[in-house]
Amino acid sequence: MTPTIKWAITLLMGATIFRAQTILFLPQVQMFGGIAPDGWFGPWLSDTIIGFAVPVMLYVFWTRRSVAVWGALVAYNAVGAFDYSQGLITQVISPMPVEMASAATVYLGIGLFMLAQIGALGLLLRRDVIAEFSRAETGSAAVT
Repeated sequence: MTPTIKWAITLLMGATIFRAQTILFLPQVQMFGGIAPDGWFGPWLSDTIIGFAVPVMLYVFWTRRSVAVWGALVAYNAVGAFDYSQGLITQVISPMPVEMASAATVYLGIGLFMLAQIGALGLLLRRDVIAEFSRAETGSAAVT
């Protein structure tokens, strides 16, 4: 894996740390007296959890090499991208009040971050990246 690919994965994953701020939105759902539809509770809760996991996943990405670590990184990014898709679906079914954000802002923000997560996932599926993570377990000096 080249340094460029390593930094690209880092930046794509790191950009999604902003989802952790959704912890501040949780009190805004109607069940807690706020103005946001209750349908946003699940996406915001999962965003909070996934967002707080970003530094942990990046630490593991930079410091550990094994097939299990690679699998965890792939799963993390796949779940993250899926979670963003759920946010897009939630916006269709239970639109966020315009007082909180315009529909265009919601779709654009979620869509761009979902693409970042998919981009990181795509880079993790490159042959050279897989080889670097599997090399640690096979003990081989080079895998082509």
